Amino acid sequence: MKTLRDAQLAKVQSIEAELLGLLEGMDYCLDWKPDPEAWSVREVLYHLLDTPAGGVHTVLQGIVSGELAEFEVWADRSNMTPERQSHDIDGILHDISVMFRGIEMALQASSDEDLTGKTALAYLRSYGREDHRSGQTLLDGLLARHWGEHLEQIRELRETLGV
Repeated sequence: MKTLRDAQLAKVQSIEAELLGLLEGMDYCLDWKPDPEAWSVREVLYHLLDTPAGGVHTVLQGIVSGELAEFEVWADRSNMTPERQSHDIDGILHDISVMFRGIEMALQASSDEDLTGKTALAYLRSYGREDHRSGQTLLDGLLARHWGEHLEQIRELRETLGV
């Protein structure tokens, strides 16, 4: 019988594989923007990797272990720093790997009850709301839905560039 945890692990692995596929051949154009107001691939990636602050993996680990009581989420921040701006594709791939391995480790150490029953208070700062989030809702909302939207954005940038 497939557990919720197993289903989440499969979803996480699928999202990672899709992302890595989208990044193939894009190392030369990570900072290209179709217009000055748009985000580059690098900006999209670091927005994803650091939303919520510290990354989905650290928040998930905190929720399922019961060690995290609350966290903040700010929408529409690129989360760029000078250090991140200097990373080449290998540095970016390393950061992506750290996040996905962290999610996998948190999932492997959790039960379905941990994923659905333990929660933390999420302060959704950009929207002036707060809400309790379980590991399950975190993965469904911030990873599956949010990442899915931005993977489409990266796909569109690839197509615009003809990669």
